[in-house]
Parts: sequence; structure tokens; C-alpha cells
Amino acid sequence: MTIEWKKFDEAVIEKTHGKIHFYRDLYEGNHSKLFSRAKELIEKGEIVDEIIYGTQKSQNVKTPYIIANISKLIPEIPAMLVSRSIGNIQTSISSDEYDAEEDERADDENYEHLTTQQEVIRDIESNSHLEFEHWGNIVQQQVDGGLVGVPWLDERGLRIEFKSRDVYYPHEDGLGVDLVFDREINGEEYLHVYRERVEDGSLVTRHFLYEIDDQRETKQLSDDEAKEILGTEELETVYENRERPFVVYWPNEKTFMNPLGVSCLKNQEGKQDEINWTLTRNAITFERNGKPRIAISREIFDELKDKAYERYGDESRIDHRDLEITTFNKEGKALEVIQIDVTKIGDIQWVKDIMKLMLMETKTSEKAVDFYLDNRGAGQQSGVAKFYDLLISIMKAEQLQSEYVYFLKQLIESALWLAKEDDPNITIEQPEIQLKAMIPISRKELLEENSLAYEKGTQSLEVTVRRNNPTASEEWIQEELARIEAESQGDDSNSLLKGRSTAFNYMDNRGGQEEEE
Repeated sequence: MTIEWKKFDEAVIEKTHGKIHFYRDLYEGNHSKLFSRAKELIEKGEIVDEIIYGTQKSQNVKTPYIIANISKLIPEIPAMLVSRSIGNIQTSISSDEYDAEEDERADDENYEHLTTQQEVIRDIESNSHLEFEHWGNIVQQQVDGGLVGVPWLDERGLRIEFKSRDVYYPHEDGLGVDLVFDREINGEEYLHVYRERVEDGSLVTRHFLYEIDDQRETKQLSDDEAKEILGTEELETVYENRERPFVVYWPNEKTFMNPLGVSCLKNQEGKQDEINWTLTRNAITFERNGKPRIAISREIFDELKDKAYERYGDESRIDHRDLEITTFNKEGKALEVIQIDVTKIGDIQWVKDIMKLMLMETKTSEKAVDFYLDNRGAGQQSGVAKFYDLLISIMKAEQLQSEYVYFLKQLIESALWLAKEDDPNITIEQPEIQLKAMIPISRKELLEENSLAYEKGTQSLEVTVRRNNPTASEEWIQEELARIEAESQGDDSNSLLKGRSTAFNYMDNRGGQEEEE
């Protein structure tokens, strides 16, 4: 049951994916375009959004629209924790199990200690620039409510590409998916549909190309026209014995009501509007009443106007220097400075209460935001103390981490399917993704923690070396393991004469003599 693409516009996107553009604006801080109270104040000239409207002058005051964008922190805090925890990607097949035939690749010292399988995984990781993608992937998945990943193999090499949610349209029967793109080719607008569908136990992938008019209505082009415009010889490919699509979709907070997931900012717009409104209203009050004002008697004011007229020919051009010489009225007053107590303006506590509600509903630790607000008195903390301060955010981040690791494994497995089509030596697998600590701790704590685990036998030497050196390359780790093993088997005069110690020669070979008898 495929999709017929007769029209593609914002209504089609919103029907499947909801208000994703609204939540993107909310995250980006484009709040003056979203909230009616802000729009009304800008139209009346009460405030000005200088970021969007430039140097537009307001009619009454020049108070900026104040934005405290808590909606930006909500997706970025878990993204920061998860992205820093993703380590190297390694094949799950040991070198003993995997024995590839002669490889035609040129010798490269970077691959000296790697199997062909690891080379392919490294190529996928390198071509995909995964190190730069983790943070953005998690933020986009949180804001949009979902993320799409798809493997590609072309002249740019085997890689994984990540797409925003609004290109993803699953088939109703669950056997296929369409990825839909607006494309401009040779100055013309087209709709490009990439379809994957399981048919008769095999996966069929196909490209469609549509002309699109001003009303966003489409007309499908013939295969010959599509091949010429797309610059490809084939539009359809069949992958035997593949019973699911290569495309992988990662939903956020998936439920039966929302099978494609929801934005982490859903239902937060009202509270974000109230925060901005309260802060901006306080700014307006301060702009109008916070500056000192001078009150003088009518007689002094008339005298100032007379002097201004004599000097400039305009009695409205009052010179403040003329106030240095004044006369007293009969009560003994000449002028008076009036200023309100600005500490009484507004209710910042109300803003903080709303912020707490937003953080509570989105499972974000309040302490994570406190790190941005106030560090006074925050002395040096151990990793354990930081863990409990950020417990709620870490629990949320751990859930996202497990889902993201599964998402990456599925994508790399799909990419290995494509690689195996060209090289039968490739094994289709879900690789191992090493994880690092989400919370930074001191080097001393790191070494003590891993050394203790190794000494107690709960952690291997290789894992210990990897965790003690999370940024080291695979080559360095293998060389370090070889050095440690060599040093642990050092030779002395006794071993040179009798060989390295074993159970038998330690017992003076008596065990072997008993067996002979």
C-alpha cells in the first residue's frame, strides 16, 4: 500500500508530523513571531524586537523584547550528556573469528592492526563525519520529535546520512517508507521521492521524480526523464533476502497515540510566553519609571523657558546648565529628584516558578540550569556529587543514549548490507559502540575507578586501557596492550636458563615425572 504523491505542501507535512516548524522556531528563539502578546506590543510600538526587525523605531519607548529561552536548554542538556558519552565504534567480530581473503586495498599504516571488517566500519564512520553529528542529531530528534537515518553508497563513499523528520512518510501497511525531498536541479523545482518497500521477501528501492507547480501539485516524470535529470542509469534496485527497509526512524517518546513521536517542547509554549511576557513587562515598567526625574516649581520652569528663548530662539530647548542658578519658592524648595524603587518592579520569583514547571515536565534537572545561573559557593565536586545533582537529567539521557546507540547500530548494519553487495568478505553485523561517562570527572578519579575494577577482576585489561584513554586511537590502544603484555612477561636470568615460569617448571617438572611413572 504505497503513497500517491499528487500534492506536497505544508498541510501534507503537518498532517503527518504536526507543528514541527513551530517547535523549531520555539527552540531557535523566534518567539516574537509566535506569541500574540509579543506581536501586539510590537505593532503598538511598546517594544521592539531588534533581532528580527533591525533598527525599527518604536512609538513610545525603545524597550527590547526580552527572551529567556528555556526551550533551548531542554533539548540541549540531554544532547550534551549523551553526545559526549558516545565512543569508538568497533566490530563485534574478533580477529580470530574473522579471516578475510586477500584484500585489494593499498597498504595503509592506519589500518595495520585492523581487520577488513573494522576498516569498513571505520570508513562508514569517517565518511559520515559521525563525530560532528551526535550532538545535532539528538537536539534535532528532541525538537522535532523524531530523526531519520539512511545509508547511501555513491561516489562519495559508503556513509550514513541523517534527515529531519519531515521527509519521512511510512506506508500504512508497515512494509515500506517514502523519503520526500524538495530539490532544485538546473534551476527547476522538482519533488524527489525515494521509496523502500519489502516485496516477496526482498527489499526493493526506487526513485521517483515529479514536476511541481506553483500550487504545489505534482506530475510524475517518465523513467527516462528521471534518469537523465538525476544522472543515474538505474532507478530501481532489488536486495534479495532483505526483509526490512534500510531507512531507520528514531521517534521521541513514542506512544500508541503518537507512533512517530512528539517534540520535547510540546505544550511548553504557553509557559515560555509567560516568562518572556513577565520579563518584557518588567523592562517596560523600568524604562518608563526607573530613570530619575526632576520636579521643579512653575516659576523656575517659566524662567528656564525664557532663557532658552533668549539663547536659542526656542523656549523648548531648555539647557540643564541653567539649573545651577535657581531661586527658592516660599516653601524653600527649588527642585526635587524623584525616582521609584526599582527593586519592587515585577515578580522574578514568578518567572522562576514557571521555569521549574517547564523543567519538571520535561524531566530536566533544575541543577543543570543552576550551573548556567549561579556558581557562587559551588566548590569542587566529585563525579558522584555531580551525578546526584543531575540525577533526573541523567536518567533521561541514559534512555536517549540506549535508543541512540540502537539507532546507530541498525544504520551501520544497513550500511554493511550495501558494502557486502560489492565485497563478499564483509560480514553483516551490529557493531559494538563504546560508551564513555556522561559526567566529566578528574583524571585521578578516572584512573582509580578503572584500576580498582581491573584489580578486582570485574573488568578486562583492554576495557581498562580504553576507559583510561577515551580519546586514544585504536592503533595506540592495541600498541599499549602489546607493551603491557610484553612488560608483564619480562625475562630474567632464571627464565633465560629454564624458560618462562609455568606450573610445571615451577614444581621442578615433578608433575610431568609423576605422569610418566
